[in-house]
Amino acid sequence: MLFLGIIGTNRISHQFVQGALESGKYTLSAVFSRKQETAENFANNYTGEIDCETDLNAFLALPNLDVIYIASPNSLHFFQAKSAICADKHVIVEKPAFSNPKEIAKIVSLTKEKKVFFFEAARHIHEENFKIIKSFLAK
Repeated sequence: MLFLGIIGTNRISHQFVQGALESGKYTLSAVFSRKQETAENFANNYTGEIDCETDLNAFLALPNLDVIYIASPNSLHFFQAKSAICADKHVIVEKPAFSNPKEIAKIVSLTKEKKVFFFEAARHIHEENFKIIKSFLAK
């Protein structure tokens, strides 16, 4: 079982958590938000003991936290992902993950150093429109 932490308490975060829980491989263990009430409101949609934090360092220091899903405003992705990786957490960052090639290069370098994984949450290759474009381009 992987312990999942969420940064960003929006609709897409709920969709991600629901999918992760349905897989049977994750348990939601922590939520980070700038406001305690927002974190608690998000967590109240799920069962189990879920830590709610407004301090990023305290959130990343939680003991039952393996994977962080980041769905905060795009401008915060790099800092939050870098912080999570430096705390030895795997990260899944909502698209677009970062603002420029230097940021992604830094993240990839850090993941190798820390021996953790980074994924961008992009599903385009699984959508019908992608298959149509791929077929069109092949012609």
